[in-house]
Amino acid sequence: MIDVRSATAHAMGEYIFTDSVTGDDVTVQYTFGYKRCGDGQVRICLHHSSVPYQAAAPASVKVVPPTKPTGHLTETDVHEAQKAWGNAIKAITKAHQQKQDFVATAAQAAGELYAYGHGDVLFKPTKSRARMPVSRSTAGAGGLRWCSGTT
Repeated sequence: MIDVRSATAHAMGEYIFTDSVTGDDVTVQYTFGYKRCGDGQVRICLHHSSVPYQAAAPASVKVVPPTKPTGHLTETDVHEAQKAWGNAIKAITKAHQQKQDFVATAAQAAGELYAYGHGDVLFKPTKSRARMPVSRSTAGAGGLRWCSGTT
């Protein structure tokens, strides 16, 4: 589902990852927020993904005021950004499997796809080794650790 709000858009749904160790399919729920940055590129400004949770009540979410709009988004913009994100995850996984510099691949993807350096990014990873609450960052460290699997 995609909700376009002029200068921002939100997308929610599910995607399926294949665990690179076990080969199992893992269904993950996602919420992404997108905005067009000052350089004209559509980038992710909110990312939350999680394995579906069943027992406890959902955690509270802090509402952050939107940044200054820089351009209208379309549903096509969001689909293109989603496709780019999926391709980046595949590239990071491939680099890792081929024993290449997957952290550099993740850093490049984070720089291109997320609004780091263009404003705040709200980020909540799917899984991490350490407890990581939702982070509000302009630096990108949390996203890079998640994308590269080093959390």
